[in-house]
Amino acid sequence: MDQQEQDPNKKDFGVKGDKEFDQVLNKARNWQSKYTNSQDIPDSEIPESIDYRNMDGYDFTSYFRDQGKCGSCYTISMTQVMEARIKLKYGKQPPMLSPQMLMTCNYMNEGCDGGWPHFNVFMAENGHLVSEDCAPYIHRTKGDDCKNYQQCKPVAKVKKSYFVGGGWGNTSEKRMMKEILRNGPINGDFQAPSMFSIYKEGIFSEKGLIDIHKQS
Repeated sequence: MDQQEQDPNKKDFGVKGDKEFDQVLNKARNWQSKYTNSQDIPDSEIPESIDYRNMDGYDFTSYFRDQGKCGSCYTISMTQVMEARIKLKYGKQPPMLSPQMLMTCNYMNEGCDGGWPHFNVFMAENGHLVSEDCAPYIHRTKGDDCKNYQQCKPVAKVKKSYFVGGGWGNTSEKRMMKEILRNGPINGDFQAPSMFSIYKEGIFSEKGLIDIHKQS
């Protein structure tokens, strides 16, 4: 599995005795310490921008994965969100979590043929997650078997899962912003039309799709 190249400008995360890191961690946890619920954050406290990839030189996000020729975005995104939230909550670098075990073992989804991240969360809430070291990503699920990972030790689990806004489709930009501020990155879905497969850059919009169809 590919990992992001080490940025020489990024500082080591969670090193014991790093007083500068402790200050940045407290800054990142500001909304956790002030509010019990993310939606209690006043609109006036929403900053113009926040970048968990670089908070005063410290990266609170996770490793970049290359999903390869496997429709695993719904699982890779979920494990990366989990890792980032663990970093924010505990102030430590967690082990890489395995998307492979989830795709192979979770009968509620369709492996490399796609699925829903919240079904993976249900499994992590009622079961557990294992490390990438024990269950490495192999870019496929065909020929793989859940029993291959039965000896892997649990390394994380979800305490409580929920939809931002309380239900499917019942969120807003501000609700998502507040959730991210207090608890870290969130998992989202969008319906990708077939033309999205040739997208490379720029703004991809429904209006743009209509214009493209008119020209064809």
